[in-house]
Amino acid sequence: MRLFCLCSLFPIWLAAATPVGWGVISAYETPAYDKTGEVVSTLKGGERFDIVKEITANKAPAYYIELSRAKKLRCVITAADAKAFLEFPTEEDTEGLAGIRTLQKALSEYYTTLAMRQAMVERAREQHLAKSPAKRLGDLRKELAAIPAKDRAAEAAQAKAKSNAERLKYQDVRKELRFRATGLQQEIKRLEATAEAWEADHPFDEAPIRKKAVWKRLTQRLREMEAVLAPYGVTPAAD
Repeated sequence: MRLFCLCSLFPIWLAAATPVGWGVISAYETPAYDKTGEVVSTLKGGERFDIVKEITANKAPAYYIELSRAKKLRCVITAADAKAFLEFPTEEDTEGLAGIRTLQKALSEYYTTLAMRQAMVERAREQHLAKSPAKRLGDLRKELAAIPAKDRAAEAAQAKAKSNAERLKYQDVRKELRFRATGLQQEIKRLEATAEAWEADHPFDEAPIRKKAVWKRLTQRLREMEAVLAPYGVTPAAD
């Protein structure tokens, strides 16, 4: 998936701006995009970041962020997948910064724990769907998603070609990629219909996962943290 519109992003991409806020990833996982809208990473629940700027991506609220890692990475995330606070202390306010980092760490632990629970469900769902006749869907979708980048590379190579034969070669490559994309779209559509019918007859049941001791321990830890983090917008997770 690409973000086709990253409004007013490029001017701030190179800027070493002071953070205007901070937060953590609250979704189980979310894609991180570069300035062109290409996915550069998948961020997990609990990942910490500072907000460089509020922006709009695909007409929806988003943030241009810097991840809190040893190796810094700046990227774009959708606001819907984050617990964010648009406030940040001045450089001189060391006490205020320490307070924010303590709270950020607590929120990170909460959403990491929540993601650990969800990972149990996702693993069980994958094992369940592995029995489906549509188990190839994931691989086909990945192949389809990779075609635009391959086409752009072939287009760039075609533009730099020094002979007509070389240009024709890359033209053929691009034509084959278009044919492959059409074939993949048709196959995915067919398998999606097959998967829908199979899943209707073989519904996935989360109940056994929720009865496991590990799930209950993680849930208990969530309850302990929810009591402390409620003032910061954390609501009780489902049992």
